[in-house]
Order: sequence, then C-alpha cells, then structure tokens
Amino acid sequence: MQKAAAIVYSAGCDFMHNNCPKALREVVFRPIIEWVNEALDSAGIDDRLYVITEGEEALVPYAGESSVVTREKESGHPCLAAKEWLSEHSEANILVISAEAVFTDPDVLKAALERHSGQNEKLTIIASGGRAALMKELGTSAFWVKQDFLSEICEKCDKDDKNGDQFLIGAMKLLSDEKLVAGTHIAGKAEINMRANSPSELLTLNAAARTIVFKKLCAEGVEFICLDGIIIEPSVKIGAGTKILPGTIIKGKTEIGKNCVIGPNSFIENSKIGDGAEVNSTQIRSSVLEKDVKIGPWSQVRPGCVIHEGCKIGDYVEIKNSEVGARTAVAHLTYIGDATVGEAVNFGCGCCIANYDGQQKHRTVIGDHAFLGCNTNLVAPVELADFAYTAAGTTVTKDVPEYALAVGRAKQQNIEGWVKKHDAIKIK
Repeated sequence: MQKAAAIVYSAGCDFMHNNCPKALREVVFRPIIEWVNEALDSAGIDDRLYVITEGEEALVPYAGESSVVTREKESGHPCLAAKEWLSEHSEANILVISAEAVFTDPDVLKAALERHSGQNEKLTIIASGGRAALMKELGTSAFWVKQDFLSEICEKCDKDDKNGDQFLIGAMKLLSDEKLVAGTHIAGKAEINMRANSPSELLTLNAAARTIVFKKLCAEGVEFICLDGIIIEPSVKIGAGTKILPGTIIKGKTEIGKNCVIGPNSFIENSKIGDGAEVNSTQIRSSVLEKDVKIGPWSQVRPGCVIHEGCKIGDYVEIKNSEVGARTAVAHLTYIGDATVGEAVNFGCGCCIANYDGQQKHRTVIGDHAFLGCNTNLVAPVELADFAYTAAGTTVTKDVPEYALAVGRAKQQNIEGWVKKHDAIKIK
C-alpha cells in the first residue's frame, strides 16, 4: 500500500442530544466512529489525526494513540485545524473522511487509493455513484489528496466558508486553474456516503446496516425464516447451518457455533455458544454455553457462567456466576448463583441456592450425579458430595456426604377434624 494517513473529523453534537457527538450515535448497537475505525484498520491506515468539533471528552477514547486536535464551530473545514500535522506528513496520500461515515468500506478506500496513486491525481473523490450522486454528496464525500495539495487548499480556501461546505469546490477550482481535474472513484455502493442528520435518517442507517449484516451472514450459511425483530451487531460471528428466529438480538463479541437454533425472542451479548445449541426465549450475557446445550424458554444466564456440554436448562431458570457440569438438568423454576455444579446433576422444580447472607456472597459446590429434590434450598457456603441426594422441601445448611440423603424439613403431623372446627360455615 502507498504511504497513507487519514484525517478523521467529527461534525459536532447530535441532533437529538446536544451533549452527544453525532459520531457516537449508535447504528446496530455500535457507535458510528467504531464502524469508521474498523474500516480504517482493515484498510491498513493506522496513521490518523482526529479533528473534533464538540464532545472532545467523549470522543478522545476512540482515537486510541492517534493525535487529536479540537476546532471551534464555524471555523471552516476541519482540515484547517490539521496544518501542523500535515507539515509532518510530506509526500503522503491523505484520506479525509467523516467520523460519521458509518458505511466506510476498506476495499473501496484501498481501490480509491490505488487509482489516486496510480494516476498520480492530486485529488480523488470517493462517490457512491455517478455524476448526480457526486454533486449531491460533495459536501460529505471522503477523498484522497496529496499532502502538498491539501496544504495549498487550506491556504487558499474561502475564509468566509465557515462550515467548510465549499472546501472541495474550491479545491476543484484550484485544479481547474492548473488545467487539471479531480479524479473520481465510483464505489458503486449507494450507502457509502449516507449520514444521519435527523431521527428518521438514523432509522434509515440502522435499516441499511441490518441488511448488510444479514446479507453477509446468509453468504456464510446462516439461515433466517424471516427478519422480524432480529438485530445482529456486525461483530457477531455465527456458524453455518444456524437458524436465527424472529425477535432475537445478538450483540458484542458473541460467537455462535454451527447448526444452532437461536430464538425466538432471545438476547445474547458477549457470549460464546457451542455447536448444536438451542436458545429459546432466553437472555445470556458474558457467558459460555458449550455444544448441545438446550435452554429456555424464559430463562436468564447472567455474567460469569459456563454451562458445559449437553446440559438441559428449562423455563424460568436463572444462573449467575456459576459453572454447570456436562449433562446436568435444571428443569424449571430454579436459581443457581455462585455455584460449582458437577456432571449429570438433577435439579428438581423450585430449587434455590441462597448465596447471599445480607453482607457477603458465598459459594456452593455440588458433586457429580447429585440429586436435588423439588423445593430444595441450599444455604451457602455448603457442599454436596458426589451422589448426594436431598429430599423434596429440604433446606440444607451443612455439608452432605457421598451417597447420603439429606432431609431437612419439619415432620408431618395430621390434626384430625381441624377443618370442621375452623371452616364450619363453608362445610355447611
């Protein structure tokens, strides 16, 4: 690749929230500037200057180790704030691009640079389509420019152009004076110069982003019955043969294996799901589900969980900061918190691990092949050894050894005739 650097400029604060830079508005759960940064990373353009108009405190973290300068509103084109930086980049090809250019494509950037360098053009504008699109998008188009020519534009630009809208037009006039023309790279992608200046335009960006993600996943073998209510962040990786059902939202650094069924109405964030898993109407955050796990409906896996291969987690189950061994069954109406659970354990209906004493949280350990009867309460810290059993309705407050049955409930007593004495009216 030719010697290249980029000026990434932010236009200012958001149309809906005055203290939020436009570049931080989210498209498919992701700040727009992250889309731009990822495209620049993929294109190999690491040398960057960020020009920030408003919201410096919020935007600076997205600049990483790159240089940052701020500028006042209505102080001309953002490149005017880059004069000192430009002086340190002699003979470089400079990409000037908006931090709100959500659909920046690394392949387009590289192809435009190849044309720019190969034809030794002073200025190459990146357009979504033909002449009509170029003229419509001129104020927001990204462009490649020679460092010396960009410095010249900055010196000779219209000083009354407070918003920088005439910057490229002025550049083309300078070229015309030299009997030259600006080069144009046609991206052939209608969305590449789309921006959001209103809530309706932001909605349009999100719709376009969803379509891009869906097309990519379909090409990789992911299946959709329909797209109703499905939102998938572009960072998500999904294996071939997996079906995504309606109402499913998948975010962050999530990886889903092959031949899974995800949904309907599931939420997964920053988690890893193994091959063949089924996730039905369940929320999963920052956790791992290994292959062939079946979970749901209406369950929740909170951060810090590892659910091993072949587990069956039923409805209304909540698991938090716990490891659940392979082939364990947690049928329904159960809470597992701060626990290490062995393999092939059976939880009856309504079990609860009481992990919090009001001041501290304690851990529970359950061995392999243990069996918890319905409505068992485990008061942490407590340990059930391998093959330990608990009777239904038992509250366990001390360790249960191997092969033992824990019974911790009041002895049943039947009081003869009690109903006739206390409910005489109803009986009559």
